[in-house]
Amino acid sequence: MTEQIRRVAVWGGWLRLAHWCLAGSTLLLLATGWLIAGSPAVAQSAADIHYLGAGVLVFALALRILLGLFGNGAERFEHLLPRASEFAAMRASLLFYLSLGRAPLPNWFAHNPLWKPLYLFLFTLLALAVVSGWLMPDTALIGRLYLPRVHAWLADAIGLLTLAHLYSVVLQDVKGQGADISGMFSGNRYFGVDRGGLVRHEGPPVAIRPDAIGRPPPSKRQR
Repeated sequence: MTEQIRRVAVWGGWLRLAHWCLAGSTLLLLATGWLIAGSPAVAQSAADIHYLGAGVLVFALALRILLGLFGNGAERFEHLLPRASEFAAMRASLLFYLSLGRAPLPNWFAHNPLWKPLYLFLFTLLALAVVSGWLMPDTALIGRLYLPRVHAWLADAIGLLTLAHLYSVVLQDVKGQGADISGMFSGNRYFGVDRGGLVRHEGPPVAIRPDAIGRPPPSKRQR
């Protein structure tokens, strides 16, 4: 083997809390929003749960914004801005997803380069959905914008990005070696390290004469 696996701490506890609160509240809001619109029999009960999920989402967004502005390392928003050196990895990631994992998956430390701008876009959509949902009961119309329709459009876009995110992390976990799903629980990812760059113990050189092959080893007195 020319490679060994190293376990490296990547995600802090507060970031993982924000992530799972965002994930859980988003799924809950999408499900209850669909019930409110399509199932009148349970619309009121679904609306109560919907408002509860909205409260969790507001907390998660506020925590993620604080981490993005004042957090450590990859928690900060500046690490979600793609760099010119990452464009090749972004193309490789897209090819990996489109090929259902047959193309090679590029390496990264914390954030998949392709998803960096999509994360920022998703956070923006979630914030707009919170604002539109908050204003909607008292102010249904702002200018020519009918807020219930805008809220539904935002929910559709969030739902599509959520499905794409679920598809990508499951595919990365199955085909890759970084353990992305478990990493968001434990905070650790796995990286392959070239063993050629590791320090190796070099023992003293051993020399054997051809005429000594097949002879018994000499006794201590003969030495």
